[in-house]
Amino acid sequence: MAKESKQKERVKFKERIAWIFGAPGLIIQFFFGWFPIGVAFIIAFQKFYVFKPCEYIGWENFSYLLHYDLLPVAIRNTFYYAFLNIALTFLLPIIIAILLMEMKRSVIRVMMILWYIPVASMAGMIIWKWFYNPQYGLFNAILQSLGLPTLMWLGDERIAMLCLVLPGLIMYGPGLIYIASLQGIPDELYEAAELEGAGFWRKVWSITLPRLRPIIAVMLIISIIKSLQVFDQPFVMTGGGPNFATTTLLILLWRLAFEQMKYGRATALGVMVFFIIITLVILQRKYFKENLDV
Repeated sequence: MAKESKQKERVKFKERIAWIFGAPGLIIQFFFGWFPIGVAFIIAFQKFYVFKPCEYIGWENFSYLLHYDLLPVAIRNTFYYAFLNIALTFLLPIIIAILLMEMKRSVIRVMMILWYIPVASMAGMIIWKWFYNPQYGLFNAILQSLGLPTLMWLGDERIAMLCLVLPGLIMYGPGLIYIASLQGIPDELYEAAELEGAGFWRKVWSITLPRLRPIIAVMLIISIIKSLQVFDQPFVMTGGGPNFATTTLLILLWRLAFEQMKYGRATALGVMVFFIIITLVILQRKYFKENLDV
């Protein structure tokens, strides 16, 4: 009995220690995470004023947004950006990481160092904006030296969104995570597959991808959330132009809040974006299982 009592006291002591260390994180998460979300759901149904009482208007903010001409444009641009971003900065690093694993260890270490070097995203975007400048930018200078016609780059509605995504190939390096995960796969699995006569692509399909599946699932969720909340690239590089070609949902939200001072409508749009992201994440979690046995 005395032994069981001491064991229970030890368990309770560990629980108290866990709560003590976890409490600051929970408090920060409440005030900077859950509490703002709750306030947003309240403001979305109000005509919000900063220095005078707010007015409850029900679904009027949402009704306004559903009839707002720029909302379909912003939704289309956001999903287009998400498609390009996931295709280039999510799928491509997986392929590169798998191919690198077939190279020498020294090459792998060099690539990991390059991927690990921190890049200031804001400074990087400003540099890329200079590269894209149609008059004195680096890219048009290269095209001119090759005798090719120059492009408007960020000023061209057809390729402006693609120009926003391309810097992510350098400034965002999930390949480091994939290489670290690939190095954790036992060599015995590949050796056994080679004894069975499996080629390179068969080993990738049967061993590599199933082992990477949990990492890919998590990175896909992060990529979806990040892509649908894109703001800094279009804001810094194009301001949402040309002709609203790069106006995303968060650019539209910023304009409603800080240009038109319609805080209730902007918050309602934020709530709509919240539900769009939650819906896509739920679908992703439902149909892209992390379990290797599924």
